[in-house]
Amino acid sequence: MAVLFDSFSYRIKEVESGICYDRWHFGKYPELTMPEHLYYLNRVINCLLTHDKIIIRTDSLEEIIDVLGFEAFRLLYERQELVIIDNWWFPAFMIGNENLLFMNMHQSNYYDKVIERINNKYGFQASLFIKQVFKKVTSDSESEEYVYWDHIAQENMYEDFTINNQIRTYLNIESENILDINEKDTWSAVRLCLFERSLVWGSYLQTDEIILEDEAKYYFMQKNNLIPEQTLNDRMNKYLFARNIPNLSLLYYNKIIDIKKIIQVRDHAFGGFYRDWLQSNNYNINELERILLGGSSSSQAEKWFRWGLVSVTGLILPAVGGLAVSLLNEKIPSFSQKIPNIFFDHVLSQVFNTRKNRNALLALK
Repeated sequence: MAVLFDSFSYRIKEVESGICYDRWHFGKYPELTMPEHLYYLNRVINCLLTHDKIIIRTDSLEEIIDVLGFEAFRLLYERQELVIIDNWWFPAFMIGNENLLFMNMHQSNYYDKVIERINNKYGFQASLFIKQVFKKVTSDSESEEYVYWDHIAQENMYEDFTINNQIRTYLNIESENILDINEKDTWSAVRLCLFERSLVWGSYLQTDEIILEDEAKYYFMQKNNLIPEQTLNDRMNKYLFARNIPNLSLLYYNKIIDIKKIIQVRDHAFGGFYRDWLQSNNYNINELERILLGGSSSSQAEKWFRWGLVSVTGLILPAVGGLAVSLLNEKIPSFSQKIPNIFFDHVLSQVFNTRKNRNALLALK
């Protein structure tokens, strides 16, 4: 039950030269704006509510630290809920014989620069911790395999760029050859490569969800003749709003809640049951929406049972998982189908939908 969080990769910007797109242009860290911070924070929190593990690459490490805060990052990493893979890649173009040539660039000497930036921003102890993280990550690394995955992504991008007429039309691509590309089409080439890279990595890592940019969904539509749907990550905002749960990213950003509150929800028995339910139902968003927004009700007696069950199982914990759900199914018909409602109404609401949180948000206006 893991998610590949690849959304940071799409923060590339066009540089003055017009032929290189790199969020790390000239090695300078791309600081987050406040809207970006809230956007990514929302997506990370939703991932923590729906998946056991979040997978990132090392080129996203600083960004996720800035989004969550260093202590939150440390806690999730130590709990093995944040998995870091040693891979640093950026797209570029080189001029050769007066032609623009696409380059899939990998960097292997970035560790010292990252540690220095962490030291300047979060202090010496934080930089020592990151140094140990890199030591562990590189010792476990299968970097040659990861480079191979990137090579596959690049080959897929070549195919999209040169022979997929639907994608070519959608992106208004004029160049016939990726090795002889006009400057206007460089942006499309880079976005396609990032998109294919997300798909390839998600496939090899066998993740249940990939967090990429919204625009990439339309590439997927053109490539596979499918209508793009909202992801579970996107839909979570709708479900939280429907249950009158305050905006969690705003609560977190303004330090009204912290990572410990989110972990409290994750560690609750029904936090685990909910994530298990999502996986056992193959992350069927339509089924989840039917249950959460379908307006089904239960008897008063069952409601009292759920309240008692939620308070008790919040203390004993979730290691029982599927066995507990099986036993409860014997007592309450179709109990597993009630898990999403219990999680939202009696776990998320109890932790986040409080008068204190709402008053704190109102005070910000």
